[in-house]
Amino acid sequence: MSRVVIFGAGGRTGRCLVDEALAAGHQVSAAMRISVPLPGVESIVADLRDPASVEAAVKGQDVVISAIGPSGRKAMGLYSAAARALVPALEATGGARLIAITSAGVRHDDPNFKPVYRVLARTVMKEAYDDMRLMESIVRSSSVDWSFVRPTRLEDGPATGTYRVQDNETPMGGWQVTRTDVARFIVQEIEKRQWCHASPTLAE
Repeated sequence: MSRVVIFGAGGRTGRCLVDEALAAGHQVSAAMRISVPLPGVESIVADLRDPASVEAAVKGQDVVISAIGPSGRKAMGLYSAAARALVPALEATGGARLIAITSAGVRHDDPNFKPVYRVLARTVMKEAYDDMRLMESIVRSSSVDWSFVRPTRLEDGPATGTYRVQDNETPMGGWQVTRTDVARFIVQEIEKRQWCHASPTLAE
């Protein structure tokens, strides 16, 4: 059993992560800007733009999971702000492992990223993708033990178990994956530790 804190636990992917982590027997805390009671979970008020609250949230944790995401197409610096808060907090509190969700296509030259999404990543979603790249860069330049999980298009629904995983590259022909599959992959990775300092990209 690990002590796990999930940032963005109130979102759709975050809630899947909470369910999967609890089912696996982990001690789970949910870090959110506004406390929302979740069964079986310790609720922590923390804002990724407030470094002091982030440090308090990660203290004593074994694994920190970031499932943050903006409400719209613009990230408004959310991902990079999270990195700037999480890195010093993790380094100051004993170095819990960080598993953060970004997105397939963060790699500019991913050869298998679906063309229509490549266009979106360079136009209407450019600011968000640039901010995710900055987040990854900040974390990689630190001493933090990190993994970046990059799903393709996220779909609601139960786990399929049929998704594929490649490091830093979208699986050939893949373009979507369920949130539950992503959550289950991350929770399994807590114990397996197969993707440390890697960027597993998930797609069915």
